[in-house]
Amino acid sequence: MALFGNVGDDYTKTGKGFFTKLANGLSYIPDIPFLTSWIKGGTQFALGMVDTVLEAGQWLFNGKIGSAATALVAGTVGNGVNALASGTFWWFNAGSGIASGETLGTHARALTENIIGGVTGALGSKPQVLSSYPAGIGSISNGVVANGPGKFAAGVSTQRGQNADEAYKRYMSGEGGVHVNELQSAYGRGA
Repeated sequence: MALFGNVGDDYTKTGKGFFTKLANGLSYIPDIPFLTSWIKGGTQFALGMVDTVLEAGQWLFNGKIGSAATALVAGTVGNGVNALASGTFWWFNAGSGIASGETLGTHARALTENIIGGVTGALGSKPQVLSSYPAGIGSISNGVVANGPGKFAAGVSTQRGQNADEAYKRYMSGEGGVHVNELQSAYGRGA
């Protein structure tokens, strides 16, 4: 656990591959005499860029040019910041890891994604990789709750060799009935 709490999995939309995680992990290692900072930084940058190019290529293959460009730019910025901070300044990354659970490169990637999303969103063409979609869990049309088993419930009851109306009555006499009454109350139609 980080000192000030870990950032969530959705902190960045790009850079979730194995090589990026490996490169981020290398940035926490202090300089070692036989492993000079430019070799370590170059290795980190190269590993991170492998994932960045693969991710951008996947978006490009799917015809999402804006998402490919976003993944490429954000990844290059994040990998570059980690590589620059891996030398004598490795302790900045270590401090960032202790405080937030993420490297400086990951924070730079998130900032870059936010800037790209803000600019392209204002222009009306946010890349799909940065778009968020509300969860579509379901709804009740016009706030009407059925007074019997629906098609799906009837099909399940038939598969189980049960009477659909009896199964619905059992459902309504337990927690299901409580749930349906709460839904009806939420729509202003008390049970």
